[in-house]
Parts: sequence; C-alpha cells; structure tokens
Amino acid sequence: MSLSGYDATHSKILESGIKNFLKDGYEKSNLRKICKEAGVTTGAFYRHFDDKENLFTNLVEPFASQILDIYKNYEDKSLKTYESDEELSKNKLLEILKMKEEASVKSVSFFYDNKDIFELLIFSSYGTKYENFIDEIIGFEDENHKKILNLIYKNGYRSVITDEGLHLINHAYIYALSELVVHSNSKEEAVHNAKIIAGFFNDGWKKIRGL
Repeated sequence: MSLSGYDATHSKILESGIKNFLKDGYEKSNLRKICKEAGVTTGAFYRHFDDKENLFTNLVEPFASQILDIYKNYEDKSLKTYESDEELSKNKLLEILKMKEEASVKSVSFFYDNKDIFELLIFSSYGTKYENFIDEIIGFEDENHKKILNLIYKNGYRSVITDEGLHLINHAYIYALSELVVHSNSKEEAVHNAKIIAGFFNDGWKKIRGL
C-alpha cells in the first residue's frame, strides 16, 4: 500500500536524510539540501522533526538500541558460561571461543541487512550523541574480557595481556568487522569475510590463552 499525506512526506525526508548523511556525514550535511531533495519546504520539515540532529536520531536510534541489546545479551550469556561450576577445560574454552566467533558472524549478517543505517551510526555520526558509539562497544568488550580472563587466570588477566594490548586487539576486531560490513558488495561476501576475520582473531586469542 502506497503512503500518502503526512506519512509520505515523512518517508521522503527520512530517505533524503539517509542519502545526504551517507554522502556528506552528519556534520557537513545541509538541512536545506535534505529538504530540497525530499521535495519539501523547511516549514514542512519542522512539522516532522525538531532539527537535523532529531532527524538523524530518528534514523539510527532504534538500530543502536538493537545493537546494544544484542551485545548485552551475548556478553551476559558468555560471562555466565565462564562463571558456571563446570570445569573450564581446554575443550570448554575452545567451545566458548567458537561460540563468540559464530555470534560475530551472525551480528555481521544482521548489520548488513541494515547496511545504510549501520554506516550512518558507525561512520557518519560525528557531531551527534552517537559519535562515540563504536568506542562504547569497544569499552564494553574490554571490560567483559577482563572479567572473563580473571575467571580463567588466578593471577589476573594482566598475567597474559596488558590493558593496552587488550584494548588494541578489541579495537582492531570491532573496526575490522565494521569496515567489512560497509565495504562488502553482498551479504554472502560480508558473512564470508566475517568468518575469516573472526577465525583469525580467535586463533590469536587461542595463542594468548595458551590453547
């Protein structure tokens, strides 16, 4: 069913917003240009959104919330697995690392299904409250790794890796997965590349952990 009236105008503004934010980034995007390409006046725009940032927020906020929920659910599940009474044997640790690898590939598939919004959120959000979103994810990853490694090593995680080393690995990993989403030409290619990258980093963690 085709949209009409208010809903049609709203949709056109959103589409123009995505196009312009992807091309120029949030900070350099021009509201008048967004309106012109949407075929609406600035007056009509303000009946739908408070300002340019409100438009950007409407585009990325639902997706950002989904990413945080997915990440939190996985990390909670992962930590509970390490905290279980079951002995953390070598095979168990390898099984958990494999689970992380599979979760990363699944996440990339989801990101690719929302490729334009993902790119807006991660690479075009400078000047908005989301400009540090990816760094927040990396920070969560750092803290989760510290908790997990402390459960594995009685002498603490610093017996196998420094804070800086841990952060650099997580930074490289998250950015690598993010870049492949944007630069892959198909979902199949994105998933294939995600498997390669996740496997590569997993092999590194096996070496660090002596597995």
